[in-house]
Amino acid sequence: MSLGRVLVEKFQPDLIEWLGSRVEIVVVDPWVEPERWNSEASQVDGVISRKGKITRAHMEMSRGRLKIVARTGVGVDPSRVDLKAAKDHRIWVTNMPGSNSVSVAELVFGHLIALVRHTIEANRTVKENRWGDYLRFVGTELAGKTIGIIGMGNIGTRLALRARAFEMSLLVYDPYIPESHVTALGGRWVGLNELLAGSDFVTIHCPLTDETKRMIGAEELSLMRPSAYLINTARGGIVDEDSLHRVLQRKEIQGAALDVMENEPPPHNHPLFLLDNVIFTPHLGAITREASKRGEWGAAEEVIRVLEGKSPKNPVQPLP
Repeated sequence: MSLGRVLVEKFQPDLIEWLGSRVEIVVVDPWVEPERWNSEASQVDGVISRKGKITRAHMEMSRGRLKIVARTGVGVDPSRVDLKAAKDHRIWVTNMPGSNSVSVAELVFGHLIALVRHTIEANRTVKENRWGDYLRFVGTELAGKTIGIIGMGNIGTRLALRARAFEMSLLVYDPYIPESHVTALGGRWVGLNELLAGSDFVTIHCPLTDETKRMIGAEELSLMRPSAYLINTARGGIVDEDSLHRVLQRKEIQGAALDVMENEPPPHNHPLFLLDNVIFTPHLGAITREASKRGEWGAAEEVIRVLEGKSPKNPVQPLP
């Protein structure tokens, strides 16, 4: 007997098979079929979401049918799920803490190396038969440099461990963790302004909230060194993209790497795309086989748990 109807994205076949033996599944890619996603989201008992958005309108149109929105990743913010509406409608919202921490931390170092060793442009040069241009790509070592981590949760902690292996110094800004957690990892716990002014690389790993929205704006960017880089693999809305464009265009910081944008997908004519000192990836932080498996299976188990009348293991917020 089916436990209900569940909207899912395109997940691993073995997971779809496992779910299909318990619920009726509706598979929709929200990027490819946004209209279909919007119409189906209000006609199901549960949603398993990697990228798809669930809004107040979806919840209202559900008329009490929707019981759970299970996120496969860590971040749960208004760009993905309307948490206030979920509480108002008594809908569980869950996430998967730690499921993507390794993958995101590794991607950050992929970006760091691409930035300081110019690997993307150098690859293009070789393919264009310009091997002799190698001296254009004089790089910078990570060893001996200072990395500033904004947000010291699962991802920030794993990043700190990797930074030590690269022989980097560590500054951390996170007002919600004890200083002892940072010093135990060989770092220094500082305020945001001191981190921005003292880091060669600034990397963001905090959630998008009212407190952190556009937390990195013109004033904050002006504190960074001209030789510094900004990396954002958290949420696009944390960085004011207009301000970032200005400082990159004027070469007031050396460069940036962005895995996330305030609006995803971003418009094709976004001004940041015209700059040669910023690199992009399309929100790939959690897109590894290992992280996807952890997140997708964990979210699916949460949905089944709730549809069986149980409480979820990883609720983002309590229900009234």
